[in-house]
Amino acid sequence: MTSFYSWRLMFMTFYGAPRDKKHWEEAHESPNTMMIPLYVLAAGSVLAGMIWYGDFVGHHAEEFFGEAIAIGESTHVLHGYHEVPVLVKLAAFIAMLAGLGLAWLFYIRNPELPKRLAEQNPGFYQFLLNKWYFDEAYDFLFVRPAKWLGDFLWRKGDGRTIDGVIDGLAMGIIPYLTSRAVRFQSGYIFHYAFAMLVGVAALITWFAIRGGN
Repeated sequence: MTSFYSWRLMFMTFYGAPRDKKHWEEAHESPNTMMIPLYVLAAGSVLAGMIWYGDFVGHHAEEFFGEAIAIGESTHVLHGYHEVPVLVKLAAFIAMLAGLGLAWLFYIRNPELPKRLAEQNPGFYQFLLNKWYFDEAYDFLFVRPAKWLGDFLWRKGDGRTIDGVIDGLAMGIIPYLTSRAVRFQSGYIFHYAFAMLVGVAALITWFAIRGGN
């Protein structure tokens, strides 16, 4: 499917009639400042595996990777890699050719074929068009519960508890208590002395009771 999508992208971009003629006429090749690095990257992508095959997975792999990859004495993955069936080695190439052929059939040989298949299989087409409805399932399982929990905490926690109870205490009971407490601040020394004596008497009484027990 990766091959099919990649070749589909290639065919729809560089083949067939342009969908936007204005932008198609304005298109031009990139300057060498961009093309030369792309040539280097392309050469490395195509030839690196051939040139450094021996270092990557061949007889010199252990020398090349050193301690970067730990290979145990009983591990024979690299050796077994050379003994896999030929069909396994060619599987990726065969899949690429299958994707290429299918994309060529759909978008070069018979461009009307995808439209006809979609019309003949509307349910399957919608299933694929909506990405297996993965987004809808994710929304149902995670997004909506998270929104419900956030809304619940906002209304019950923040709205009713914090704004209702705590703010109610701060705006109601606390001002009431402070308005009564300020009455003790009379400014008369004998009032403060009397409060100190009451406090001392309370402390002596408490220590006396604890000492008696």
